[in-house]
Amino acid sequence: MKTLLLPLSGDPHKALLTLRESHPEAREIETLARDELERLWVGARLRSVRRKAPDLFVIATERLTWQQGRDLLLLFGALAGARKSIIVDAHGGICEEARAETLLRAPARLAREAVLSATAIIGARRQLQRLEREAARCCLFETAEASVELPRSIDRKGACPGETDGAMSAPRVLYLRTMPGAATQVGGAATHTVGVINALIGCGARLFVLSNDPIPGLDPTRLALEVIEPEPYGLTRALFDLRNALLFTRRAPDRLKGATFDLIYQRYSRFNWTGVEVSLRTGRPLFLEYNGSEVWIGRHWDRTGLRDLLARCERLNLAAAARIFVVSEVEKRNLVRAGLPEEKIIVNPNGVDVQTFRPGVGGDRARAELGIDPDEILVGFTGTFGPWHGVTTLAEAIASVPREARIRFLLIGTGRLRGEVERRVREAGASDRVMFVGPVPHEHVPRLLDACEILVSPHVPLADGSEFFGSPTKLFEYMAMGKAIIASRLGQIAEALTDGETALLVPPGDVRALREAILELARAPELRARLGAAARRVAIERHTWEENARRILRAYFDLMRSSAESGGEERSCVMNALGDWSEPNGAAT
Repeated sequence: MKTLLLPLSGDPHKALLTLRESHPEAREIETLARDELERLWVGARLRSVRRKAPDLFVIATERLTWQQGRDLLLLFGALAGARKSIIVDAHGGICEEARAETLLRAPARLAREAVLSATAIIGARRQLQRLEREAARCCLFETAEASVELPRSIDRKGACPGETDGAMSAPRVLYLRTMPGAATQVGGAATHTVGVINALIGCGARLFVLSNDPIPGLDPTRLALEVIEPEPYGLTRALFDLRNALLFTRRAPDRLKGATFDLIYQRYSRFNWTGVEVSLRTGRPLFLEYNGSEVWIGRHWDRTGLRDLLARCERLNLAAAARIFVVSEVEKRNLVRAGLPEEKIIVNPNGVDVQTFRPGVGGDRARAELGIDPDEILVGFTGTFGPWHGVTTLAEAIASVPREARIRFLLIGTGRLRGEVERRVREAGASDRVMFVGPVPHEHVPRLLDACEILVSPHVPLADGSEFFGSPTKLFEYMAMGKAIIASRLGQIAEALTDGETALLVPPGDVRALREAILELARAPELRARLGAAARRVAIERHTWEENARRILRAYFDLMRSSAESGGEERSCVMNALGDWSEPNGAAT
């Protein structure tokens, strides 16, 4: 039975295991490259798939409940001629329909989706108007420009024991994470969330976490966690995000009744203003973790719709926040240029848990399991196969490494460009030297990195010419591992690393320079040891999650001290009856 597999997110190999258990007849499986398919218009995509005459059309996703446009995906498979369309996730979830059933149910489904989408848009505009008025009355809305489009940043921690400020103790923190979708369980965003939360707890803060997905890596005995599950409706990513943002804001009051907190900390995500609502209702300050402009992403990377609403949401969050945390000086400059006051923007780079990421955590055993010979050099990469990670540059460098060099490559992660990387490696005849292990749980990453002699971070400039804003989490994890690093001389990467002292820095996008650096380190064990030891020392001294958390808590203490000096009164905050909060959001039912 001919099967076409379209990996959208998550680990396609895990999804395939679920598929084979439920459909053992699916033996002839051809994988479609997502990036190649997305280059085509809808009609051309359909014709391209129809020509392959599939019996089964299978979509692999991270989690079924996060997948927007499920009805459209099923319909696409049916129109492409597949006898059955199947959506399968990396956690054993599966949704399938026969072609006739999909075609029969499509009109009613699409009509329902259209009504839900239109209602969500109307409800969002109404809520934004109300919040903009309320924020303006609270003197929160006077600094941000009317339209914000910022070059973005990607992917943060208070006073640790012994650092309490006078009579102040570490605050009770409401942590909001409101972004369901691929890469929220693994990757830099997930690492950042867990790193910040655990470090805040370690610094004495008490955490109440409200999330719309489970968060692996947290100890449930050390915090309170409530999950508001998303609903899989929305024909486009923008409509899915908008509707679930409204649902999250509407359902939050019930989950927060009786919760007591001093500070709201929200990881900013598109179309969500829950933190603004809570701050306005309780008088508690909103600290916004701002990892870059979703408007910029929507224009240059994801081609997001509803950008007018997205811009208003972004402007509202930035204006209502008492403090904004960014990961780089570049991002701070972007916000200042957009009209935000410099004094409320704090640069707080990413960090690393240096006890988890350290030398000698199982690398020898991992090498044996991977089949790496003792005389082979293993070069590792971990991260999202996205447009700014330089994975195509890495693929070209791999293809140009001489076969006699006895070098192999371990690539950890997945993403939009993984199919392109695999294609380039295959066409160069280098597939036998490259291991693609897909996304792995974060707790398994250290032993894989420990198996490597060299770690690479080949980031490239942003395609539109914007200044590189990123603070790659993997960079600090590499440093903590005590391994030799090759990285691009770009933005904060070149500030965190010193060429020849803690890493070898190469021009971004330069395939030849990357290859030569790999070959140089492969031949020089003493240089690898010296660079790795120096990098780990710097990671311990400057780049821990604890230091990240201290900046957050220092900002809180400074804000409270400033408020007290100016005569501000501290309001009690117990979330109980907030009936008027969700009233305007009847749309999101």
